[in-house]
Amino acid sequence: MCARRATEELSDEELEFYSRQIVLKEIGYEGQLKLRKAKACIVGLGGLGCVIATQLTAMGIGHLRIVDRDIVELSNMQRQHLYGVDDVGYPKVEVAAKKLEALNPHVKIEPLPLSLNSDSAEDIIKGIDVVVDGLDRMEPRYAINRACVKLKIPYVFGAAIMTFGNVSTIIPSETPCLECFYGNLNDEVLPSCAVVGVHPSIVGVVASMEVAEAIRILMGEKPRLASKLLYCDIGYMTADEINVARLEDCPVCGTRPRSPPKPLKREMVEEICGRGGKRTFVITPKKSLELNMANLHKLLKGRGFNIKVKAQLGITFSPDRKITASILESGVMITEGVKEKEEALKLYGDVTKGLGIPWSQI
Repeated sequence: MCARRATEELSDEELEFYSRQIVLKEIGYEGQLKLRKAKACIVGLGGLGCVIATQLTAMGIGHLRIVDRDIVELSNMQRQHLYGVDDVGYPKVEVAAKKLEALNPHVKIEPLPLSLNSDSAEDIIKGIDVVVDGLDRMEPRYAINRACVKLKIPYVFGAAIMTFGNVSTIIPSETPCLECFYGNLNDEVLPSCAVVGVHPSIVGVVASMEVAEAIRILMGEKPRLASKLLYCDIGYMTADEINVARLEDCPVCGTRPRSPPKPLKREMVEEICGRGGKRTFVITPKKSLELNMANLHKLLKGRGFNIKVKAQLGITFSPDRKITASILESGVMITEGVKEKEEALKLYGDVTKGLGIPWSQI
């Protein structure tokens, strides 16, 4: 990572690096300086997040915070192009940070291997100028939406599945929030890309629209999709813009809320779409445990577990032939192959106990 210049001027290297966007009247030299001072947060490094992170890094956002709780798996390759086959089992944020730093050494990349929920959302986005959506579930989106409304941070919402997707930009106190027009959706009944699929092209379209909106915000301009929802479908090659209105009785952003916001579930153990036909569980502690990876590696190796990946921000291992587990620095654990959540919890409890972490902290 090269040191940031104290001067407000762009270096000769930066001038060449960003030359094709500096000549744009929408950005220019002064605009590039604004981007260099900006701080953006991408929540989720899946299909959308990979495209968003690549574009924002290449465009020269000064500080990019990337957040994801997952590891790289083989099924990601089709649309998540920050990762390669050799990265399977590594924490997504760690792999992405290395790739992005190599793409543009003028950008500070801050990787956070965290699970985003109602407990962690505010801490994750503090000090940020804009939050950009790379998520694939509504529950964490609601957590981010509420945190952004409370902290008055712009939030660019985006979603993609099958061949269609949508985008909207939320400016607290000015536009509808996410729960004004997409409230009370249940992830358990919504389709997932693991079941119905997703076309890589719609991911690229939606992510690029999100980046364009984030850049307008960072440039101090009014976003095009404020109080609007853009719906696009590459199956029919159509795009429609829908006006959305702020609800004054919205429980989250309304001036006369009809009720308190619906409580968001933060389950310690969550079953997600199976990988390779195996049951998959994610265990999330109340707050980041900030595990010492050297101590964790020593413990797992001492117990005779097969260490598959030893990374800076996580370790993937197999306690037996049927089960694979990954533990991130934050204390999040992903298990594949266990039959019931109680089995996943037992493995988690054995590891944390071995590290001297009392169950009360989890």
